[in-house]
Amino acid sequence: MTSLRVFPSLFIGRREVIQAVESPVLTGAETGSVFLCGACEEVVVTGRDAAEMRDVVVKCRCGEYNQL
Repeated sequence: MTSLRVFPSLFIGRREVIQAVESPVLTGAETGSVFLCGACEEVVVTGRDAAEMRDVVVKCRCGEYNQL
């Protein structure tokens, strides 16, 4: 599991913004990589590797923006 950094919504750069959706509970073997919100520690993204997450901003259900 990797905890993402929380930052203000006024971010600079060319990044894709994705909205976190609630996902079913999966075992560690089924999910692969797991990324957590830096504020609320909820799972926001599963199944992507760190290289794919470098240009992605994830908006958590709690309202915080996260990046790797």
